[in-house]
Amino acid sequence: MTKREATSRQLGADRYISVKASGTILNPWYELPLPSTFVIGPGPSSQLDASRELTPPCRVELEEHDISLFFRQNEMVFAFTTNAMKARYLVDPLRYYVIYRTFIDYNLIGPVLQPPVSSDFNQVDSVRFKVGRVVRVETERIEADQVVRGFHHEIEDEWLEIAVKSLQQYLRILNPTLYYALAFYLVGCDNKRYFLVEFYKAVEAIENAFESEDTFLKSLAPYGVRKSKYKQFAKLCNDQRIAPLNIGRHAPMPGARLYSVDLRNLLVEPRSRDVFESSTLFCRQVIDGYVAYLVGQAESG
Repeated sequence: MTKREATSRQLGADRYISVKASGTILNPWYELPLPSTFVIGPGPSSQLDASRELTPPCRVELEEHDISLFFRQNEMVFAFTTNAMKARYLVDPLRYYVIYRTFIDYNLIGPVLQPPVSSDFNQVDSVRFKVGRVVRVETERIEADQVVRGFHHEIEDEWLEIAVKSLQQYLRILNPTLYYALAFYLVGCDNKRYFLVEFYKAVEAIENAFESEDTFLKSLAPYGVRKSKYKQFAKLCNDQRIAPLNIGRHAPMPGARLYSVDLRNLLVEPRSRDVFESSTLFCRQVIDGYVAYLVGQAESG
């Protein structure tokens, strides 16, 4: 028996933590893929098969951090190779990063009922995640000799990938600012009514890591963060006078007309979709830009 195997036996049930997917986070582009299996019964006309395969069975070795990641169906299993708490503290940072990159909400945390056997899982250089891209389909029909145009949304299967190298890079550059930014962003996704507030906090957390707003924008400009987009985003979140939103960060000034965002139909009502899509896109651009900036700093240093 190797030292690693002996340590694994000593860890016992505490060696594993399971997180399962319950859906997707709030976003304008992806849902879970359409199910291949339905359960017909009382209540809703159909339910998703809980064991749906979102990832092919595979494993990722993060030996530097004493963690193995196993992916199967809709589950991600953390396996720890030491008793050290340091590895366990990485569960949420890794979970947040996988959620952020895939839009799949791995939020059901619990024990592992069937511990994975390494030999049953191929070690991979990248993990593939099956999602459903939301596609807008234009329609038209004839009513009383008039053409009536409309649209609906359909789901098309798509695969997203996370390279093991990017996981390793993320763990090397991880700092409190990046962790808080990801956390605020995901809190916004969990609380639809406050998504704009939390997205602003995610951007603000990163901005505060720099000396000034100008330094923040200049540092991230090479990675696609534009001053004009920042001003537009800040206006959406903070406007009190000209076109304040009912989900913004401040109450309107006296006499200002308050504009509503339709939280029930974010993808349908044009103004609501524009606010939702543009704020989501900018928030993610800032987070992506900050990651790229940290990677560049680490490589140059």
